[in-house]
Amino acid sequence: MNGRNVAGFEAAAAAAAAALLRARSVTVVAHIDADGITAASIASAALSRAGIEHGVRFVKKIDDAEIQLVAEDPADLVWLVDLGSGSFSRLDPAKVVVSDHHRTDATVGHGQADLFSFGAEHVNPQLFGMDGSLEISGAGATYAVAKAMSFDNRDLAALALVGAVGDFQDNAAGRLVGYNRNILQDAIDSGRARAIVDLRLFGRETRPLPAFIMYSTDPALLPVLRATLQASFRRADEIGGSDWELVSSFLSELGIERYGEGWGSWASLRPDERRCVASELCERLLDAGRGTAPIRRLIGEVYALDPRLVNAPDDWLKDRDSLPGDDEGEWRPNARALLDAKEMATLLNACGRHGRPETGMAICLGDRYEALTEALRLQVDHRAALREAISLVQCGGEFGIIERDDMPCLRYFHGGDRIEDTIVGIVAGMLLGDAAPADRPLFGLVSATDGTATIKVSARGTRALVERGLDLSAVMRQAAEAVRGSGGGHNIAAGASIPQGTEDDFLCLADEIVRGQLSR
Repeated sequence: MNGRNVAGFEAAAAAAAAALLRARSVTVVAHIDADGITAASIASAALSRAGIEHGVRFVKKIDDAEIQLVAEDPADLVWLVDLGSGSFSRLDPAKVVVSDHHRTDATVGHGQADLFSFGAEHVNPQLFGMDGSLEISGAGATYAVAKAMSFDNRDLAALALVGAVGDFQDNAAGRLVGYNRNILQDAIDSGRARAIVDLRLFGRETRPLPAFIMYSTDPALLPVLRATLQASFRRADEIGGSDWELVSSFLSELGIERYGEGWGSWASLRPDERRCVASELCERLLDAGRGTAPIRRLIGEVYALDPRLVNAPDDWLKDRDSLPGDDEGEWRPNARALLDAKEMATLLNACGRHGRPETGMAICLGDRYEALTEALRLQVDHRAALREAISLVQCGGEFGIIERDDMPCLRYFHGGDRIEDTIVGIVAGMLLGDAAPADRPLFGLVSATDGTATIKVSARGTRALVERGLDLSAVMRQAAEAVRGSGGGHNIAAGASIPQGTEDDFLCLADEIVRGQLSR
């Protein structure tokens, strides 16, 4: 299909909404990441408000067993959210509604969709000339259906923002783009979100100020502060020996005051204080010879969330509010994560990646007590698992990043059973551009934890590689099918499941496909 057909996309959403409103019972099937959890929450809230009996099931992927479960589901309809498009041709169109943003099994490798994919109940931006990896998430496609079910569902738009940010759709431009702007406006109009031009670093609400700056990686600010300190010919003992003391001194010299014995968060600063620090950081980047590109990544839109999202009790934050920790940057779980889209998405990912996506959904739908307490505990476990996995790969050896002469177009690591299959994609994304140069995609392989002799593969690229022709969705699908597996996803991030023992054949073929894409 040529050109962006927003009207066609919204017409498909309206047709799907009409089908759902005719149903007496619905089963929602959702993916386990932040986008999937917010999509499931939007679907559940819309169905509840319409008085439609429903249940929710979370899955890692749509495989043969899941397709069978969908076909045999006793509900009138099965609503697949943030998944389903990659297997749409194998689903009964009379049985399912799909709101997804991944490549369809009809579009991958063909450039346009086959006729069967234009069923009224298939709501996917890829079918209407929109980039599902950039312009709208699975939660966004689901929100389009929910809004068509009832205009009163506009308060659910903020959840779709969290889903989009969780899928990094704001990273390339430093703001949400495309159809996400429509959703953002609904979230603002309903009073559930605000777009703020600010520093785009992680931890606006929960990290103490020095840690907020210390742990910035895109751009990396700590080396810049060190370099400008050395250029000023100041002695290290004037500042103190640790990175924490260096950043604390930088803040103090700008007139930023502590709260008693500790630091507040970035969000707790006055607007004039935030402008002062941001301006000085930009000056330091220029003084260090980094140019303007890091500044464009540093400053952009961030999305502040209303505490009432979605049906949260009034004044819940008074019971859970606290300032961040101040133990030399030691992070503490903090309920204020729910006030920032990026931090909330990370919290939801912690739930989904560690077997508790329903806990994340409960938070999205207003639980601020038991579910939130559990989620904050899971976030501690999630951070520990990521830290261990990244350390394992960075230490090298059999689990390190491998670069082979016969595979010049990709790098990979194999975590075996030492890295959980639910976080390998996050690990690959964090390593790309850091431990692994960003000049080619990074593939992460691990043993699946479902008891099968299966290898889970996650690949991550960059926007620059995509602009050169990289399409990891096509790479994963074609290479996996060649070794009797399955795969798909987005051009910049995709996954596959392949039989154990076929890793080398898969990687060799993936390298060949990537080479062909980039040579074009």
